[in-house]
Amino acid sequence: MVKFLIIGIDGLEPTFVKRLIESGKSRGFSFFFESGLHVPLKSTFPPDTLLAWPSIYTGLLPYRFGLRPEPENPIVLRFENLRIRKELIGKTFWDIASKYNRKVCIVNPIFAYPPWKVNGIMVSGPSFGLKGPTLSEPPRIDVYPYQIGTYGSTPLLPHEYHKAYSEAIEQSKEVFHLAHKLFNEDSYDLMFVADYTLDRIEHYYWRFSDPEDPLYSKFINFFKNAIIDYYKYLDFILYMLLKKYSSEYIVIVLGDHGHARRPIKLISVDKVLNPNSKNSYSPLDVLRHLGMLLIHYAGVDNILYWFIKRAQEKGLIGRILLKEKEIHEDSNSHLCRIKSVKEFGFKEYIGLKLEIREKICYDFLLKVAKLLITKGLAEEYNMPIEYYEPRYSYVYPADLFVKLKEYGNLQTDKSFLLLHNFTRRIISGGHGLYSLFLIYEPNKKVRLKSSTIRVQDIAPSVLHLMSLKGDHYFDGTDVISYE
Repeated sequence: MVKFLIIGIDGLEPTFVKRLIESGKSRGFSFFFESGLHVPLKSTFPPDTLLAWPSIYTGLLPYRFGLRPEPENPIVLRFENLRIRKELIGKTFWDIASKYNRKVCIVNPIFAYPPWKVNGIMVSGPSFGLKGPTLSEPPRIDVYPYQIGTYGSTPLLPHEYHKAYSEAIEQSKEVFHLAHKLFNEDSYDLMFVADYTLDRIEHYYWRFSDPEDPLYSKFINFFKNAIIDYYKYLDFILYMLLKKYSSEYIVIVLGDHGHARRPIKLISVDKVLNPNSKNSYSPLDVLRHLGMLLIHYAGVDNILYWFIKRAQEKGLIGRILLKEKEIHEDSNSHLCRIKSVKEFGFKEYIGLKLEIREKICYDFLLKVAKLLITKGLAEEYNMPIEYYEPRYSYVYPADLFVKLKEYGNLQTDKSFLLLHNFTRRIISGGHGLYSLFLIYEPNKKVRLKSSTIRVQDIAPSVLHLMSLKGDHYFDGTDVISYE
């Protein structure tokens, strides 16, 4: 009987893994490159934790759950967390394995707090605004002291960066110590553990590690190796797990999305597409934007972070933009209304949506995307059906996915054309579309059917190798064969 150990690492970025392996200092990640298989793992659009992990767990696209990118308001995020949990119960690959009497041990899955009954044990901690102790099902007092989940402070002042880094290491150790303890208590058919601290490190310490980042310090830089050192730490964890379990288990390591430099500047896509539109700015609008510029050039972004977040929560920053364009063709006037779908923060991943779904409007939408690329503002675009290649029809939140190039979208109709991304000093790392999928099977019988795996392919592939079928139709497909 095939047994699995699956290790999830939030924010696993292929370029750092490659850099570590090429340095000759890897024993964990390099094991898969030398003795196993590795391929890119394609995330959701936008590549977002809230969208990607539910797809990994269930083999379903986020639209099956009615999911949207992570909301700015922490109260809304808390309720969204609980709603996702409700949707996940009974649909995850470990729930399906449990149904077929396969014994499972599940440690720290996100959006699964509190845990629910499985055939074995499931342990989870609070995440995204939820509070409480680590809980297990069935209940066990000995898991309470472990601090797992996605908690963590935001470093704003210099001394807080040391504290946040140590905090992430300690939390990660708690996760893997608990996993080690539980994995050794019994023999399981499926073991899963996930850690979310790397994503936090990449968000906060990217500007210290990337020489091409405009905020990179060439002189005094205590965190120059912060990210690569964290990969070395995770590499050691993987090495120890492989040493213990690789002779009996198929071992999989995967991320939910990659990481990259966050946009340096913010641009109003609406104004680019409507250069002749007239705007009236109130004194408050002018003061707000001048304040943004002052924050950036004064270098006090971190000190004013709290105020910025409050502005986002109150809707003063980051809102839907909506404009109209008239297109004349065959002497007929058509009104094609395009809006950018509301995203959280200032992201380079945007969705453009039509209000009138006619062919002429779709043609116009494609012209808009090509215009963005011609102007050097975007680097690629896809229709949702092209990006996901779904097996079933869905109503997507956008009619066109566009990845901007070095820009984030100013999603407000009362914005200047161009601004510096004044939150980059706080969060300089952003998400990437591709992570990594690594697999090792001791008898060398595993083969990959595709050169790229999508997040929605994970669950059906794992269940296929376990000779199990789900109760629902997957959006992903089985991409792993076992000879």
